[in-house]
Amino acid sequence: MRGWFDAVMRLARWREYLCSVVVTTLLGASAGQGSPGWLLMVVLLANWLAVAFAFMINDVEDAPDDALNPAKADRNPVSAGDLSVHSGRAASFAVAILSAALYMLLGLWPSVMGMASLVIGFLYSWRRVRLKTIPIADLISHGMMLAGLQFLAAYFTFAPRLAGGWASAFAFVVVISMYGQLFNELRDLDGDRMAGLTHTASLCGPRVTRCLMVFFLVAGISLGFITVFVGRLIPIRVLVTSAMLAMVLLTLRLARARDSVSIAQVQTLFHRPLEMAAALALTIWVVGPWVESIPFLRAVWTAL
Repeated sequence: MRGWFDAVMRLARWREYLCSVVVTTLLGASAGQGSPGWLLMVVLLANWLAVAFAFMINDVEDAPDDALNPAKADRNPVSAGDLSVHSGRAASFAVAILSAALYMLLGLWPSVMGMASLVIGFLYSWRRVRLKTIPIADLISHGMMLAGLQFLAAYFTFAPRLAGGWASAFAFVVVISMYGQLFNELRDLDGDRMAGLTHTASLCGPRVTRCLMVFFLVAGISLGFITVFVGRLIPIRVLVTSAMLAMVLLTLRLARARDSVSIAQVQTLFHRPLEMAAALALTIWVVGPWVESIPFLRAVWTAL
């Protein structure tokens, strides 16, 4: 039983999106004028599970292709033979059902956004459709199912309609997610070509893909600055806190990986600490005032 549970946790790959979902959810809640409480916890958990489903069903559907790629065969518990296709699919849909149930607790529009995320997450990998193999559609679906729809589900949890400075923050998380998709496609380009897969990177080629990545990265950074300095969705101190945390985490990460020299390795090394720093800074900003409003928790917070 423990072996099965460990295989399911590997299938979920939760470390890859734990922090990113915190960022998209807290930005969406902030845009919707949300506050800490059970609603925020429910939408955060629902978003985590929705993204987990997208990752899980992706590995189940990709198992035959991953088995052809030595770099992926052992990582995917289905292609590695540690989990059957039937068990992997059952676990994936159990997670999707739980996510859908949580979204339904939040009202109509959060449910619509959540269900859309689950449907796109399925169609992204389902072999009869496979949005991930359709150029352009792969970028849009990735940006929405792993970022945009999580943002909107959190936003509509606290706001009845779109208003205010939500657009730049929404575009920011979507564009950064699209950049991440291009990075993944470029990293896996040789293996995907061996498996006969097509996507935006395979259509454009490495050089054009790198240019697109630079465009999305610059656009994302610009939208981030607009969100902070023009829309004032989050205070500047959150950006400063995030930068300080990122410096510490990057220093620790680079100290442990001095031999990493390739561009892909360097980008990977930078990505996770930056994501973690942003998640921590946003969490401190959102949760701090709530903690201080409760006497017992304020004493613990002050002691820490």
